[in-house]
Amino acid sequence: MKKRKLLIFAILLGLLTLFISFSQFLSPSTEEMGGTEKDFSSDRALDYLKEVAKEPHPMGSPANKKVRDYIVKYFQNLDVPVEIQSTPVKDVKDEKYAAELGAETVENIIAKIPGTSGDDNAILLTAHYDSVTEAPGASDDGYGVVTIMETARALKQMPAPKNTIYFVLTDGEEPGLFGARAFKDRTDVLNKVSVMFNFEARGNAGVPILFETSSNDLKLVQLYKKAVPYPVAYSFASEMYKRMPNDTDFTELKVTKKLGYNFANMNGLEAYHAETDRVENSDEGTIRHFGSYVFPLVKKYMMMDAKEFQIIEESKSDAIYFPLMKKTLIVYSQKVVIPLMVVLLILTAAIFFYSFKKQVIQIKGFALSFFAMLGSLVAIFIFYFLLIRLLTIVFYGEINEYSMVMFGTYDPTILTLLVLLAVVFSFFFTKWISKKYGTMNFAMSTQVLWIVLAVITSLTFKGVSYAFTIPAIISLLLVLPIVLKLNWAKAVYHYVVVAGWVVPSILLLAPIMYLMYVALTISIAPLLVILTAIITFPIVAIVNWLMVDDNEA
Repeated sequence: MKKRKLLIFAILLGLLTLFISFSQFLSPSTEEMGGTEKDFSSDRALDYLKEVAKEPHPMGSPANKKVRDYIVKYFQNLDVPVEIQSTPVKDVKDEKYAAELGAETVENIIAKIPGTSGDDNAILLTAHYDSVTEAPGASDDGYGVVTIMETARALKQMPAPKNTIYFVLTDGEEPGLFGARAFKDRTDVLNKVSVMFNFEARGNAGVPILFETSSNDLKLVQLYKKAVPYPVAYSFASEMYKRMPNDTDFTELKVTKKLGYNFANMNGLEAYHAETDRVENSDEGTIRHFGSYVFPLVKKYMMMDAKEFQIIEESKSDAIYFPLMKKTLIVYSQKVVIPLMVVLLILTAAIFFYSFKKQVIQIKGFALSFFAMLGSLVAIFIFYFLLIRLLTIVFYGEINEYSMVMFGTYDPTILTLLVLLAVVFSFFFTKWISKKYGTMNFAMSTQVLWIVLAVITSLTFKGVSYAFTIPAIISLLLVLPIVLKLNWAKAVYHYVVVAGWVVPSILLLAPIMYLMYVALTISIAPLLVILTAIITFPIVAIVNWLMVDDNEA
């Protein structure tokens, strides 16, 4: 009966934790944003989008010229000085490629709100206004373009900024970052810029994420956290992106060594570079969320003095950062990662010393449990690897150019069922391994798996290390009184131990799993179910262990 209560408690707490954690993926509502005529308006931005994304407008096309002229006229109507930087394509790449492309020139739009203190420490906002040939580009990169346009309008309603603000809408991003490459020649602008903001999209929905920054970003991210009311940012995404071959305009511009932020939304991949990337399929909430980033950040940076910029520029530490829930972003220095790992290893040594001394676990049973658990994870991975391929055949799943699998509107349902099945498998393997090699042996082996993952990520992939290190430290601290067989570590304390594992592990790892699915589609399911099992194993094992502890008492 007690075991059932603990399991029910763990399940309900897990669901509540998921709900709280995933609130970060909800864009702020119009009511939450509030605002006046002087603030960013997603309604107005959506109106601009109807003009920007009327039809496909790739570089060099007549439609591209119409979009260019519309944006230029918009800035002129705001009384914002604007120019067109026209550069021959052959000067950006080569004459042969220019002939194949069918476009003679790259035409960037450069607008400027002058600062009262001159052009030093200028701010640069950039997005690309061209689209692919197949799509009107409502999200890619219409979202970025209209975010910049509406930000410019709102800023013009305010007193003149201290620092100059540049708005650069680049051309030719889709065929090869031509606009950004051409813009690097504008040293008269770039030499004055202190901080850059780039806006991109890899889908037509979902919250924008800060997925890339300039190096030594601790102060940058801390300022972002302080200024932005609904921040969504992941150091694991930034570190992963650095290891991938993907490019944006930010890729070209960051070689200037300026401070910088790169934002993009990733949901709605089926619309990426597809004919369905139209205004009628756009998500106003996503645009509103973009505005909730850029407007307060620009307001902060446009009034900063040279000393404040210098403090950020001289920062020599990268950041670890992740949201806990909506409006709550955790930020700390990457320099803390190794000390946390050392604390974890010291705790591990203490736990295992007392576990063996008090005969809580046995070496042979523990070792066999650990390898049996690894074997079960391999079996689960192989099963799901084959299952995804079978489902792709049976349900005619779409496989895109990047080998990503999509089942359309059924994707979330299929993924949910696959995860639930993985939980069932985890219960089955936990029961089998615990019965064969001992409940406490298996419980401790699950802890060791998390410790191993924490150490590996702390040494090789620091941006995601928090997701394993923090839960492992909390779990070991709470398990220690159980190992020491302290008299007070009974009854209610058992619920504390279960909560101490359920909440941190789900709160920190589940959102990463979700973002992996968003970025890589359901084709990543085999890895996601492995992570599901890695979360589930310790929860079930600890519940079983606590019941053994009660029976011994």
